[in-house]
This record gives sequence, structure tokens and C-alpha cells, in this order.
Amino acid sequence: MKIGIPLLALVAAAMLSCSQPPPSTSRSSPRLLTEADQAMLQGQWDRAAGQYEAFLAENPGDAQRAEVRLQLGKCRLAMGKPEAGIRAFDQALNDQPSAAARWEILFRRAVAYRMQGDGFRAVDGFRAVLAAPMSERGRSVTNDELHYEYATALFRAGDFQAGRAELKLVSPTGPYERQLAPRLGLSGYMIQIGAFGTEELARAEGAKLKAEIKQVSGSPVLFLVLVGPFPRLDDAQKELSRLQRQGYTEAFLLP
Repeated sequence: MKIGIPLLALVAAAMLSCSQPPPSTSRSSPRLLTEADQAMLQGQWDRAAGQYEAFLAENPGDAQRAEVRLQLGKCRLAMGKPEAGIRAFDQALNDQPSAAARWEILFRRAVAYRMQGDGFRAVDGFRAVLAAPMSERGRSVTNDELHYEYATALFRAGDFQAGRAELKLVSPTGPYERQLAPRLGLSGYMIQIGAFGTEELARAEGAKLKAEIKQVSGSPVLFLVLVGPFPRLDDAQKELSRLQRQGYTEAFLLP
């Protein structure tokens, strides 16, 4: 089930693009941008987002407004607000970003769709970025990050064979080392409820569902809350649907 973009949305996007003010060569309150970048580096996502928004309000025609909206969207994702992130990314795409920025915007928007549980739109987004020439995509999105996120979206969309194939393209000694092991080493289907930084939090959540707690080595250590295993895919999908109806909207299947 592939979700396309309605013609009306394309027309609206074109109108918005045409209505944007011309790029400005002078900046009002450039300190807002500096402070936003500093806050983002410190993990102060809400403060950074507010500063980026204030800068955009004072500089609607800034030549780098697409890149600023990209940063704003990334802050929204870090805050766990994918809908707000998608709005920022959509606005950034209307601002005629550079090729490298455009592919990162499309990638981050796909991550936001994945966070929302919209596996099909996420898959389409990651697939488009994978098809981009490396010379255009630049280094803002690493191959490991792209293959790992694409695999996760494929799992959520129910394409487990393709998801496993993508995981095998991720470096086993890179930054995703600790996430690979539980996904490549499981027998049967498991449902991941969440991942926690402390065993105490994981066990408190797992006790509600009589779930299994799996420690994943790395820095930092993660504790996964897993329900299963289910030998049959149909059984796993039924249980996943039941858990999502109970409020576990971030739950997804692992092969």
C-alpha cells in the first residue's frame, strides 16, 4: 500500500513556494541563530526550537531559511514531537534547499513518519534518499544511519525479509552495533515495547505485560522490553494490534 501525494497538495506546495519572500542578504538578530545552535549542541531542544522560530520570524527571507527549518525540525524530533517536525520539514522543502539539505530533510521527515508509526510513508521516504546520488546526498546522513532507519521502517511496514537485508548492510562495529544484535539474533517474532536506559525502568514497564527484559551492551547500555516470542507472524501481528490499541503506539515487530 503506497501512499502518494495528492495533486492538491502539490499545487498548494507550489503556491507556497512562489509566495515566499526573496532571500535577504542582511540578518536581524543573528545572535538568535548562534544561541539556537549552542542550545541544540547542549541538548536543550525546546530552547533551541524557540530561538530558531524567533530567528525565522525576524528573517522570513533569509537565504538559509531551509537549513534553519531543518534544524528546527530536528529539535522537534528530539522532543518526541514528530508532527511538528514534519511541518518544519515540509516548510523547509518549500524554501528551495540545497541538494544536500534537501536529502537530509527528506530523511528526517521519513524518521518522523516512522516515529508516528506510518511505516509506509517512512519506507517511501528512505527509499527515495537511498536512490539519491552520493555526490548530492553529502555526509549529513551516514550510510549506517540510513540503512538502519530504513530497516526499522520496513519491519513496521511488515516487510521483514527486506528489513533483515537492510540490517546486514549496517556496520556491525559502528554506532548501531548494540541495536543490531537483538534484531538479527532473534528466533521467531518479538514485539518491542520500548528501550530504556536503566533496568529499573525497563522492569517496571515489563511487569505490566509480563514481558522479557533484554540487555543490549554498548555505551550507554540499553534494556529492551520485549513481548513474545511468537512462532507465527499472524499471531504476532494480532498481539501488536492489541497492544497498540492499549496505548503502546511505539510498539513494533522484530523478526
